[in-house]
Amino acid sequence: MASPLNDSVARSGGARLAAGGLLLALCIGTPVSGIGAQSDGPALRFGVVDAWASPDDARDLGVSWERITFDWALFQPTGPDEFELDAVDPDWLEAADTADREITGLIVHTPAWASGSGQASAVPDGLDLPVGDPGNVWAGFITRLVETYAPLGVHHWIIYDEPDIRPGEGTVRFAGDVDDYARLLRTAYLAAAAADRRAHIHVAGMDWWGDVAAGREPYLARLVRVLQADPGAAVHGYYFDAVTLHVYTDTAAIWDMTTAARAILETAALGDKPIWLITNASPTLDPAVNAANALLGVTPDQQADFVMQAAAYSLAAGIERITIDRLVDAPGDGPAWGLVRADGSRRPAFDAYRTAIELFALPSAVTHYQHPDAELIRLDQGDQVVYVMWARGTTPVRFLFSSPQDGERAMLYAADGRAWVVRSRMPDFPPKFYIDLDAAKPDANGFLTVGGSPRVLVLDPADDFFRVIYVVVDGMYTRLH
Repeated sequence: MASPLNDSVARSGGARLAAGGLLLALCIGTPVSGIGAQSDGPALRFGVVDAWASPDDARDLGVSWERITFDWALFQPTGPDEFELDAVDPDWLEAADTADREITGLIVHTPAWASGSGQASAVPDGLDLPVGDPGNVWAGFITRLVETYAPLGVHHWIIYDEPDIRPGEGTVRFAGDVDDYARLLRTAYLAAAAADRRAHIHVAGMDWWGDVAAGREPYLARLVRVLQADPGAAVHGYYFDAVTLHVYTDTAAIWDMTTAARAILETAALGDKPIWLITNASPTLDPAVNAANALLGVTPDQQADFVMQAAAYSLAAGIERITIDRLVDAPGDGPAWGLVRADGSRRPAFDAYRTAIELFALPSAVTHYQHPDAELIRLDQGDQVVYVMWARGTTPVRFLFSSPQDGERAMLYAADGRAWVVRSRMPDFPPKFYIDLDAAKPDANGFLTVGGSPRVLVLDPADDFFRVIYVVVDGMYTRLH
């Protein structure tokens, strides 16, 4: 798996407001997003990578989909006539079926026989041949794969991994250029559609930061342009059904990358294409494991903060599905990524994700209020209103929520799932809920990647009462609603 540690940019949470000593300065905030419910529903919004590694933990989390790797080189190690069904353990599929958990397949690795170079990252031979031609070995594999697994409920396929990474920028997972990947995607789409009318083809998860560092146009923009130049693409939905993004460790990058990707799609008149997010923060400072890479120091508690922030951001940004990469630490000495350690103990991020799944559910509307020093995301859930909030930078913040009565009751949750009953109080009129949030913490290298620890306030709808919300930073009040 990729472990993109974004050390090129240290985020400071945005520009600071002047303290100024003013008791009150009003600045009416406008919500930056307001979206309706997504089509998948709560059961298919939240997922995890490799739930098969611990089905009991996956069940306790409440995830309803998982990503599993389908390695072409394992299915067909020596030639196109073989198809090794044990390349994906049948028990994984049975466990998912028992739990009513949908599987999305990540297809990777070109077999040595299927290209001139023999490299796992190589462009397969025969991509320019018709899908039905035996010389198009990639098409032949996709046909066999989809015909085998569609009856078992696998209909979503991600085509390779991080094709935007170039030599010298990290591990190259697809050696071809954008034109090569477009041909790979086109062939997969046509072959899969012929084998399964419910097939959905996903653009590979993109690293994104390599393009930023190199000053290149984003890979997605270049890929869309190539696909749109294909005269037969429009009738086939431009050969993809969804875009996958990889965002690791950096809270603010989730919003930045998603909005950038959405803008690219909308500019190309492809704004209806859903975006899926694969994300996590490696708890490199977990004392229970021997983490190999602590360049960006993230504690287990900060991983929990990140997971809850990512879930909230995904809703605010209109992401259709989110998955945490991964459920359980992979064997070996590499960086830890799991919600669960290899010894079976659960990190705080496990409870954070479970809490997000339980509380965020399927909102009828989502409103995102931005502030240079704080984030506030409102989820309208019908019988309750959920507010998710955290400090963006190194300044503590306070949120004030006005109340129709002194002593109004609400529930307040921490990222690790702990909950308290809180009540509005009236040192001045009107009564208010006072929510104090700690600042985000830079690591030992000075990088500020994970926002401050979030809180989730769950309130009953106020009916005819207009609830005013302020954020207070260094004594300065900003009205958000």
